[in-house]
Amino acid sequence: MMGPIARLDFLQADNQLRTFAKETGGQAFLPRFYGEFPSIFRAIHEALRNQYSFTYSPTNQARDGKYRKIKVELVNPATNEPLRIVDEKGKPMKYSVVAKSGYTAPREVE
Repeated sequence: MMGPIARLDFLQADNQLRTFAKETGGQAFLPRFYGEFPSIFRAIHEALRNQYSFTYSPTNQARDGKYRKIKVELVNPATNEPLRIVDEKGKPMKYSVVAKSGYTAPREVE
């Protein structure tokens, strides 16, 4: 059994890992028991099968080293509304976008 200090360290480590994953556009899986492994493996399998990459060119070209937030959304180009994803039966499907929350602009080389 873990004592109170060890439990606190454990929770702080979990929190740091979740924060790091969120800030870098990743995911953290923190199983507490073996029974969680199948659903975690399934989630990883689905994520690997459904990856997309895209590039981004900012309109702000200033090389000032500042942090810039970005927001990634799926939008229907015809209506400019949130994209509705459906399965082969026309039933709405849930999806999530996993992406970084921003980036740091490069600095001028001195």
